[in-house]
Amino acid sequence: MTFNWILATLAAVLIIAGLSFYLGRLLWLIQQQKLKQQQVVEAKNADLTQSIVLIAKAMREEQCELSEGALRIWVLLDHLQLPNKPNAMQTYPSLFKMYDVVKDMPTHQARKERDKKEIRHLDHLREQAEIDFKTEILADVEKLLAFFQK
Repeated sequence: MTFNWILATLAAVLIIAGLSFYLGRLLWLIQQQKLKQQQVVEAKNADLTQSIVLIAKAMREEQCELSEGALRIWVLLDHLQLPNKPNAMQTYPSLFKMYDVVKDMPTHQARKERDKKEIRHLDHLREQAEIDFKTEILADVEKLLAFFQK
């Protein structure tokens, strides 16, 4: 009877050791997967940040239309995953106003398919918004550059 108990205890210890090893391996794999995901997010954030800074500088230097820059920056900000990411609508309100004006305007093929009179009207709205919001947008661009070029 004691020999059977010894065998049963030994079998239980081996099973527990095997399961512990298996659990440890799974936990290690999960940790490695989280680390890889974090590295992917950090690389994506670096690319997004670089693009945001490049577009903002182009807007500041008047190498990019304010409406196009606002549209592009807003989409990039939306995809950015930072722990200390500011609320973009509150921090950059003029960029948002410009984005809001142009976000639904047709581009590329959809623009070509529209009536010329409608396109002229949309262009006028966009250009007027650029004039109206220029000073505030450029101030938002400076805030944006200051945030991302720390």
